[in-house]
Amino acid sequence: MVREINPETTDPRVQRTKQQLRRALVELLKTATTKEISIQAITKQAQITRGTFYLHYEDKTDFIQKAVQDLTQDLYQTITIQNDKLAQPYQQINLLALFEYVERRQDAFKVFHKNDTSLAFKQQLTTEMRRLIEAYLNNLFQEATQSDQIELSIIADYLAGASLVLVFKWIEDGLVYSPRYMAKMLYQLVQMPNMAFNVAGFFVEA
Repeated sequence: MVREINPETTDPRVQRTKQQLRRALVELLKTATTKEISIQAITKQAQITRGTFYLHYEDKTDFIQKAVQDLTQDLYQTITIQNDKLAQPYQQINLLALFEYVERRQDAFKVFHKNDTSLAFKQQLTTEMRRLIEAYLNNLFQEATQSDQIELSIIADYLAGASLVLVFKWIEDGLVYSPRYMAKMLYQLVQMPNMAFNVAGFFVEA
């Protein structure tokens, strides 16, 4: 039975252990699927005991789900900027930080994107991006009519999906362009001058 551990703990030993396990998972996923990887293989690669593994995770499924969640959360914590210019503070996405983060963590992005974790990973990334964009739009257009609200929802879906498609295309192509170039390109793509609402302000190029 898994012991109760505060998921928000800042104990450096706990964080170091979890980091070792996540790195081991990424390394193993380069040559195998999640179904083919055992807890024994993970702990051996991470150089920790099975007992230590079960201090933090219930089973392999729980561990993999949390590994994907941790990467998603760390990404958005790294790339979001708090903006207090409007009546209600909102968060923006720093595009350069986004592509630099993906470049640093490209091994994890590649295996989670290509493996049987792909759907859950993409859903988590898209859901959080969409939530941030929609919050920005609702804040910016507080007096929007019901029909406008529908359009805002569509815009949020489009921007979240299109942005992340470009990120994964960049990964698939081998990161041939620099993070700064990709940030500039995506920033230009989201200007959308013919849209009824100006949504470019959600993104910051650098």
